[in-house]
Amino acid sequence: MNVRFRVVLAAAAVVAVAVTASGCSSSGGGGTTSPSASAPVSSSPAAPAKELKVTWTYTGPEKDGGYNEINEVAMNAMATVPGVTVQPIYDVPYSDAASQLLKQAIASGTNVIVDTVGLGKLLTDVCKQYIGQVTCYSGADAEAQPSNSVSWWLPDWYLGYVAGVAAGSMTKTHTVGMVVPYKIPIAVQAINTFALGCQSVDPACQLKVVFTNSYFDPAAATTASETLAAAGADVLRNITDDPSFCKVADSKGIYAVGEYNDFAAQCPKSIITSTVWDFSNYMMAQAVANQDGTFAGGGPTTFVNLSDAPGDPHLGTFGSFVPQDVQDKVKAAYASILAGTNPLVGPISDQKGVVKVPAGTALDSTFLLTKWDWYVKGVTTSGG
Repeated sequence: MNVRFRVVLAAAAVVAVAVTASGCSSSGGGGTTSPSASAPVSSSPAAPAKELKVTWTYTGPEKDGGYNEINEVAMNAMATVPGVTVQPIYDVPYSDAASQLLKQAIASGTNVIVDTVGLGKLLTDVCKQYIGQVTCYSGADAEAQPSNSVSWWLPDWYLGYVAGVAAGSMTKTHTVGMVVPYKIPIAVQAINTFALGCQSVDPACQLKVVFTNSYFDPAAATTASETLAAAGADVLRNITDDPSFCKVADSKGIYAVGEYNDFAAQCPKSIITSTVWDFSNYMMAQAVANQDGTFAGGGPTTFVNLSDAPGDPHLGTFGSFVPQDVQDKVKAAYASILAGTNPLVGPISDQKGVVKVPAGTALDSTFLLTKWDWYVKGVTTSGG
């Protein structure tokens, strides 16, 4: 089974929620800022940049229309740093075969590995064998990292919340839909934050979810999207990798809010906006850190800041049909998060109406990344 985020599969049941707004910073919507890419001024000739051969791993095909394509933007940005070359490996399996692919890449000269698959232990076990030779970037990996590896992610829960504000501002049926690959905590988090954002502007908002059991299966995603539209959802959202959800929305005359890529050009009739996962600035800075010796491995997950700047995770293009007052509302919700506000604060109730997060308790990054295993009020699911 090719599951992107292995680290969340065995998350424990929640008995308490930490009271914190960690993962949120006033400088950029949550997390650790990337190292500066600037170099000290020197009157002597600059030494040649350290040569980096960077291998990026991807689940699914090269042209998926979404998740892989936006990660390729960061990969190609990394390649603009002097001394850096990049190579992608597509359709990486979540199995021991991945370990062999990584070792083959290292044998061919790779000295940096960036994982977008969620290989977790499959990656870090290989990295441990090459300390001093290879540095690794393990996507959303909550496990302890060796000294030559960094767990990296973004506070996608804030993007999900803002996407919900967009959906709740446009729905007429008070029903929105979501196409989701697997029932794992990181996906549960995405479902819940989208629902909470929708309910913040439309208290009657209901979220229907269909699981596809795959990150990339356009036929299954299309069927799921059609099922949601038939059930009354007039705004669709994806966690699956391709644009099937918004293609269906375009054909049905309903709306969509994209995840990962900016889907406005692919679905101009339906996309309200998108939440874009652009890691270009972070990855360019990490290339420099590997070259100048400032790379720091181990430690907790690094969260890449959200911002309005090109090259960072950000809000995408608004559809031409979106009223200005809706755009302003969505932008205001996003700006509040960038300014340091955590909107994910109790009281929050589960599907049965039982308060699970007390009033005033803010959800923290550890809970949001790995431990949310129940649905909020207003969510119904099928499949999976």
